[in-house]
Amino acid sequence: MRSVALRVNGIRVTTARLRRGDRRPELVVTEPSLGEFAVDESFTFELLELLVPPEIRSRLPNGGWRKVSLRILIALLRCGAVRISASAI
Repeated sequence: MRSVALRVNGIRVTTARLRRGDRRPELVVTEPSLGEFAVDESFTFELLELLVPPEIRSRLPNGGWRKVSLRILIALLRCGAVRISASAI
């Protein structure tokens, strides 16, 4: 399992979890000042691999943050491929 940081619409979130929706799983994220809320495809999702050293990340496009779709993010969380980390970058 890889530790990653997650941004939603450019805002770093501390947790992300799946919950059962009416038709398919929903992604619920938590941001300290906004609290917990469900997100959909209208949001922009970005992942940052935390195993990559900061000195290398700083030289990568967009500081190492890469866009992912909601569908891919749900699949990564569902199969246990990634874990959202709340630790400082």
